[in-house]
Amino acid sequence: MLLVDALLHELDVFGVKQLFGIPGDFVLPLFEQLQQRNSLPLYYLSHEPSAVFAADAAARISNNPAVVILTYGAGALNAVNAVAQAYVEHVPLVVIAGFPSESEIDRGLLIHHQAKTVDSQRDIYREITAAQLRLDNPQRAGADIRAALSIAKQQSRPVLLEIPRDAVQFVTRLAGEYQPEPELQDELALATAHLAERLAYAQRPVILAGVDVRRFDAVAELEALAIQLNIPFVSTLMGRASFNQQHPLYGGIFLDKTDIRPTQLLRDADVILQIGVIKTDSNFAAHSELFPAAKVVCIEQNQLTLGLATYHQLALKPLLAALAQQRIVPFEHVAVPDITLAQPESAQQLSASSLVRQLDAVLTERNDTMPLISDIGDCLFASLHAKPSLMLAPAFYASMGYAVPAAFGVQAVTGLRPLVLVGDGAFLMTGLELGHCARYGFAPIIVVFNNQRWDMIDAFAPGLNCTNLTNWHYAELARAMGGQGMQVNNLDDFEQALQLALCNDKRFSLIEVMLPSGSRTARLNNFASGFKAAQPAQANC
Repeated sequence: MLLVDALLHELDVFGVKQLFGIPGDFVLPLFEQLQQRNSLPLYYLSHEPSAVFAADAAARISNNPAVVILTYGAGALNAVNAVAQAYVEHVPLVVIAGFPSESEIDRGLLIHHQAKTVDSQRDIYREITAAQLRLDNPQRAGADIRAALSIAKQQSRPVLLEIPRDAVQFVTRLAGEYQPEPELQDELALATAHLAERLAYAQRPVILAGVDVRRFDAVAELEALAIQLNIPFVSTLMGRASFNQQHPLYGGIFLDKTDIRPTQLLRDADVILQIGVIKTDSNFAAHSELFPAAKVVCIEQNQLTLGLATYHQLALKPLLAALAQQRIVPFEHVAVPDITLAQPESAQQLSASSLVRQLDAVLTERNDTMPLISDIGDCLFASLHAKPSLMLAPAFYASMGYAVPAAFGVQAVTGLRPLVLVGDGAFLMTGLELGHCARYGFAPIIVVFNNQRWDMIDAFAPGLNCTNLTNWHYAELARAMGGQGMQVNNLDDFEQALQLALCNDKRFSLIEVMLPSGSRTARLNNFASGFKAAQPAQANC
């Protein structure tokens, strides 16, 4: 069969239901054949990072690989930053990039979009993908497609598939029936017995759960384990919304020491089970004293170290399920009160925090599910005041501009209208992608926090004068793109605008919230202070 048919077959095997991309000369033959078959919807955006962000969101929301198609060099290299974020935040993204045909290479000329060498694209992607495969051999092309998708799924990391311009003419054969990697029962038994022995000496264990618990489909097993053993669990910022926040043993989100209840649980624990945690400076640099090596057990996908023993190839899902079956006496814990810091501003004063609290109250009263997507910046910290059942946020790598294009990926996969929180600085990067909403019938609600400045930068470097942004009149811009644009200056007007947006599902709505200068959240200020204090001291010259 033709290569494109083998590709579509493999995408079906791995549950891929849509494609994202930007056309360019080296992938035009592939786009033409995909269009002829019309078996998967293909969503186009205007800029390569946006196309990757949309595919990234599709992968995160579905826990399945998602595909983005980009041209050689100028397209794929323009997407490097967004792919890097997917790599470090463990997102199963498949980047299909164009490549010159053999006849083009044989001319001995520099090829347009080529960087240092014709292979530079693959060399650069080697740093930000788990595998790089070039479909230049018809005999093994089908097997290589299977290998790329298998790695993306099993490791929850991006992979690169390069398709030469003329490869659409290749005739190849399918790989065999897909078989997930088998569980190593002997090693599983040894590891769970070892974990049970470690817990036998504990009195106050606590689970710190990260986003990989969701990435590898082990949320139900972790929540069941917490119930079985009566162990409280808290989540990292990246892991938020992965777990049922109404779970009786859920202790909240740990970001910093202002999260009093999670911090107290971690401080009092004699064993901390870090399960599926991506260990980043965002969560750990300023709080290393809470995690001494003697009381931390790291349980990761395919990696568990206990004392001198190391266990590999143990997936989180079966490991947690097997641990719950061990004969471990449930623990007794003294309940830690849920202490919320007093809010410095009046409940009726307009701020990022009060706005999100009001938004959460409105959405809580509704019976439908509305995914929440937050960009980087003060809106991310303000979003801690909401408790959505579905949420996406790039909470570590911190690439601005994620949220608006991510709305395309979320609505494409789920059919649900997402609600986006984005600051004016991040909106300036990718906000014009909203002009594509009419093409696809998408109607996200965008809340722009407009205080005419880069608040995140200002929090870390308040002396810089480059953080000031002028007023770009985002509500007017939304109307020019065919959306419903509204500007508000107080909480009452915001609630009215939000109700109008919720009732209007025929086009996108943008609510521009004019925030007072200097009104950023206390959480961002605290985070910036703690993070700066944790940085190594600079040497004196």
